[in-house]
Amino acid sequence: MKNTLTTFALTVAGSALAFAAAELPSATLPVEPSTPAATSEPADYAVTDVPNWVNELSNLPPKQRQLYLNNFDAAKRAFSRGALTQCEQCLDECDAIYNKNPNVWNLRASVQIAQKRFKDAELWLAKVREVMPDDVVATLNYSLLYLGSGRYAQAIEECDTLLLDIKYKEKMDGLRHSLLFRKFLCFIMLDKPEEAKALVADVNPMTNSPLYYYSQAVLAVVAGDRDTAIREMTAADSIYRTDPYLATYKQGINFSGLLQRFLPQGK
Repeated sequence: MKNTLTTFALTVAGSALAFAAAELPSATLPVEPSTPAATSEPADYAVTDVPNWVNELSNLPPKQRQLYLNNFDAAKRAFSRGALTQCEQCLDECDAIYNKNPNVWNLRASVQIAQKRFKDAELWLAKVREVMPDDVVATLNYSLLYLGSGRYAQAIEECDTLLLDIKYKEKMDGLRHSLLFRKFLCFIMLDKPEEAKALVADVNPMTNSPLYYYSQAVLAVVAGDRDTAIREMTAADSIYRTDPYLATYKQGINFSGLLQRFLPQGK
């Protein structure tokens, strides 16, 4: 029974849920089982090494539990294709059954960040951190929220937390470069270009990520060189068109306020 509950915990926790498509590829974070672990067996037990909310979810009647998981999966799929309203509707269906799953709060925050509803998102993320203080998705969410709301120093802190966590992990270069670019943007917006350049000093066109081209594009934007910026981004988009992290570079520029500051309309 303990193994069944642990598997169920993975299913409902889904650490990759918020960024499975729009932010990070699911392969970079723990992968959920493809099918729920819910069974018809009564779940009238509790396991002390999993959170209370997992125990409570596992003790739902089997049909309710399955419906919950179905709605949760539907919410993630809707988010991955950008159907944000549908995603929130599916999360509402989840909450109608059980409303204490912090991963639902995390996904709500992801939706609201995508809509630039930063104050609303921050309330949900605060709830997540109370229950899961070291959650990777919450940290990613916070870093983007702070970037989008102009709190660049705080965004850097969140990025540093994740960069330290993945420092010695294999196959994390895509995530590492994406976080470095987020930090790079923050330093640029803090008028610290030397610190920004230091982050990408070892990056070159042979580096297998969009980081080189997008960092060069940002520096061109700062210099007011629109043509070079477009050329660098176009090159990255062509070379890395299938890279699952490419969208995070575009999103970072969009959220940072870079273009509004350095290339206002008419300039």
